[in-house]
Amino acid sequence: MVTVMEKAEKQVDPRGRPRVFSGHESFAVRYGWLPKIYEAVVRDPEIFADDERAILTLGLGKNMVRSVRFWGEAFGITQAQGRLVRPTEFGRRLLDPDIGVDPYLEDAGALWRLHWQITVHGGLGAWSAAFLTVTDVEVTRKRLLDLIVASAASTRGAVNAATAAAHLEMLVRTYDAAADRGAAVLEDTLGSPFQELDLLRTAAPGGVPTIRLNRGRKRGLDRRTLAFALADHWRAAAPGSRALTMRSIMLDRVSPGSVFRLDEATMHELLEEVCDGSTALALRSDGIGGLELVCTGAEGPQELEKLAW
Repeated sequence: MVTVMEKAEKQVDPRGRPRVFSGHESFAVRYGWLPKIYEAVVRDPEIFADDERAILTLGLGKNMVRSVRFWGEAFGITQAQGRLVRPTEFGRRLLDPDIGVDPYLEDAGALWRLHWQITVHGGLGAWSAAFLTVTDVEVTRKRLLDLIVASAASTRGAVNAATAAAHLEMLVRTYDAAADRGAAVLEDTLGSPFQELDLLRTAAPGGVPTIRLNRGRKRGLDRRTLAFALADHWRAAAPGSRALTMRSIMLDRVSPGSVFRLDEATMHELLEEVCDGSTALALRSDGIGGLELVCTGAEGPQELEKLAW
């Protein structure tokens, strides 16, 4: 009997809709890769038009070059425009050496922003299943694999079991250091920066391979990072509204509460910190026993953007 609680698919937000299940070439994202690809496409938007040029410029093998390109687009750092690959506005604001808030990804807050981007906008099936569909703290690996296969069938067509398993493995290796220690290639042993977030761990209670999605306060997830996610969520969930309910912030399928795996007490504390950083934002009663984030100035997303960047 399946005990995992899953959010109703009829409520699927276009954001987070799974459409990508391969392309990473069996390499999890590594330290230095995202700043490296940002710098590379700024210098040469045609870098990927020629394999040899990309290999020489990035100093990586052919398959790893393809993986770096994949992750750059999945995390919203770069975007393809025909034969060109250019930085996105998000990529510039985060990684640009002159204007970016964290060009070398030294702050965990930058990693949380990237986690939001790949989960909400990257369209990766494993990320969608783990962070947007499953709501329990633990899920068996088999159940998560079944969800990935089912989501592929409902959105882009069936994927075979091997492809789905490899895709799930990329999720696990991206976030869980223990599962990533078997990497054999030197460049691949540098580890994934997202393991610092302690968001996902693997275990095998009773011999059953299980994935634990840690809920609660998160190291490095500060008010600026939450403001970034709230601005994006507000635009999608309540466009034009002066208020965003705590229920939406915590419980919508695609929401800061889901993506960051926060409990309500932690979210409340962080929202108070967000409001402390802006005279135009406040937490108020919604009149029916709940809370809402209210903007008394310009539009809420605009006020949150000011705080985020």
